[in-house]
Amino acid sequence: MENRPELIDDIDEFVSLIDLPKPQTKQPSTRQSKIDTSPFRSHVKRILRDGLKELEYGSEEDPFTDDLLAVIEKARELAENGDGNNAIAILETITETYAQEWDELLDYGGDSYSIAEPLDSAWTEAILCAEMSTGEIVDLQLMLESWQDEISADFSMSLEALRQGWDYEPLQQIMQGDDTAELWENERPSFADDLALIRLQILERQNRYTEYLNLALAEEMTLQYLTQLAALGRVEEAMSAAKILMERAEEGFALAKILREDGYLVEALEICLAGINLTGNCLYEFATWTSNLAQGLEDNATALTASIIAFKIRPSFRDYGKIQDYAGETWLTVKQDLLQTLREQPDWGIKEAQVDIFLHEGLIDDAIKTVERDSYYASELVHRVMDAAVSHRPDWVIDDARRRAEPIMEQGKADRYDAAVNWLKKVKAAYLHLGQKAEWSAYRSQLEAAHGRKRKLMELFKELNK
Repeated sequence: MENRPELIDDIDEFVSLIDLPKPQTKQPSTRQSKIDTSPFRSHVKRILRDGLKELEYGSEEDPFTDDLLAVIEKARELAENGDGNNAIAILETITETYAQEWDELLDYGGDSYSIAEPLDSAWTEAILCAEMSTGEIVDLQLMLESWQDEISADFSMSLEALRQGWDYEPLQQIMQGDDTAELWENERPSFADDLALIRLQILERQNRYTEYLNLALAEEMTLQYLTQLAALGRVEEAMSAAKILMERAEEGFALAKILREDGYLVEALEICLAGINLTGNCLYEFATWTSNLAQGLEDNATALTASIIAFKIRPSFRDYGKIQDYAGETWLTVKQDLLQTLREQPDWGIKEAQVDIFLHEGLIDDAIKTVERDSYYASELVHRVMDAAVSHRPDWVIDDARRRAEPIMEQGKADRYDAAVNWLKKVKAAYLHLGQKAEWSAYRSQLEAAHGRKRKLMELFKELNK
């Protein structure tokens, strides 16, 4: 234990949590009397002091964030279980202790960026799960405002949650279904979506589904609105709403997955057909998922459509083969479209797929264009293309392989001599294919004359006799 002080902190925190009474639906506002926060204070202080020592010893890694987030998470867990009052007590201890150490942290270049957002989020959830008197609300507001100034953090969301609570009249009107109510008097703040998500999570935990749906709809949280309808078994409503509200692929993907899990396969595929034509960051995964669902339902046309969308986002030889299977008699037309996609798409991260497919189709010139800009000396893709191009473009093989081999030898890069010799093997193969054995011999003699004193290279040259 003496060598592992963090274990003592963990045990003390566990003991302080284990004896807490189960929170009631309405708690009296006695948040500071139910939990011993001293173990959390000592834990945070130790994290900060140990981290400062690491910085003093020259560490460039962040020594604070992960451990601090773990302590914050314990407060969040209390809030998730409905005990917002004790969650606030822990968060107050964390924030206050952090603020007390702030000046020293700042001296070592510390900043609150990495924990400010999680801390603000945890405060927000705790506030919305707590029961506080008016006086406590005012006191907490003053503390949050003071702390955010001290540690250069932004607690705007938790301060707004404290201001609005659950009794804020526009919020109440919205949750009761008044579609004319406005939650934000002026410009919608940047944290509005995060605040709405936290409110929705709380409402869902409390099984307040009508209020959940009304708030999600008013706050334009379409994904949450549609998936909650589906989760409640209100599938027809979800389908109708999706036709009107769905604007991003993420919304369609989330809804389709719930429908599939609940056995509504046809409805899930209908959502997929609409969703994969929307914009979003999950389109490849969504389109691939849609293709698999359609295949299971023996809807070959949809499987083909979805697979083509996935391929155009992230080409692969495997998906190319799947599309061929789906396309059937239309393959020749579909293939030309896919090949044109490969030719026009930037080769960031898809060069292997381009080479695989171009070589598979015998399109040597396209494969050459794909790799000729690759200056990486040991590129396996270039070797593959050269092997295929020896009989089709031997002159290119000679020129490109020489271009790669000669700088290695000229610059005396002994650790790369084996790579240079491998390129020279391609040169030899191309010369021999052209019936130019004499030209190869002359070129090799020229290299031996120029680099004969490089013993390691000359030893490797023996491989060229094979």
